[in-house]
Amino acid sequence: LSLSLSLSLCPLKNLPQPPTITHQSPKDYIIDPRENIVIHCEAKGKPHPSFSWTRNGTHFDMDKDPKVTMNPNSGTLVIDTSGEKAEVYEGVYQCTARNQHGTAVSNNIVIRQSKSPLWSKERNEPITVQVGVSLVLHCRPPAGLPPPIIFWMDNNFQRLPQNSRVSQALNGDLYFSNVLPEDTRSDYICYARFPHTQTIQQKQPITVTVLDGEAFHPPVATSPSPFQQPVQFYSEEIKFQEGIYFANSLVS
Repeated sequence: LSLSLSLSLCPLKNLPQPPTITHQSPKDYIIDPRENIVIHCEAKGKPHPSFSWTRNGTHFDMDKDPKVTMNPNSGTLVIDTSGEKAEVYEGVYQCTARNQHGTAVSNNIVIRQSKSPLWSKERNEPITVQVGVSLVLHCRPPAGLPPPIIFWMDNNFQRLPQNSRVSQALNGDLYFSNVLPEDTRSDYICYARFPHTQTIQQKQPITVTVLDGEAFHPPVATSPSPFQQPVQFYSEEIKFQEGIYFANSLVS
């Protein structure tokens, strides 16, 4: 009985089959500009299908580009980006597998190069708050592709502790439900890590002072003393001259 069953199934294995896509790259495919681009397209069928590609809706002629090859018995493209900018190959790709019994097409595969734009220069004003109030420290990282991974650290590259009172939002901002005196520090630094380019950028440090007790009232400026000099502030590359700060009393 088993022999007759196996013999009856043999013809089924040889039946013609139209192509079916079995593996393909993701629809939104972000590429690493330092590596070759590999766009996957695998299909099965009887007989084995042939493959072709379109780019931005038109036929993609691989024979005209020596940097583009297709793997044997496969539709997978390999694009050699050495000596070439990867962004040249950005676009919408689609693979077609066909034999005499039918055709199968892949999803539209959008190829985009990973980007890690620089953080805009800014000077963060010191923050002074009363104990017990809520506080939000904004990160506002550059819009990379894909979005960067955000984390907060201090000047010693130690992660800032988070708990039920201090937490990081999905957009990277640091939330304090109620600040305590121990939250006072001058090195709240937001970092953005761009995974594809393996680069890390940092925001300028933020200073937070938590006042325990009565609100602090800064002294009122009086007439300038002839002995006083402008106070200057420095960032990594840009020097800011904010103006002249005056003492409470003149030198006699």
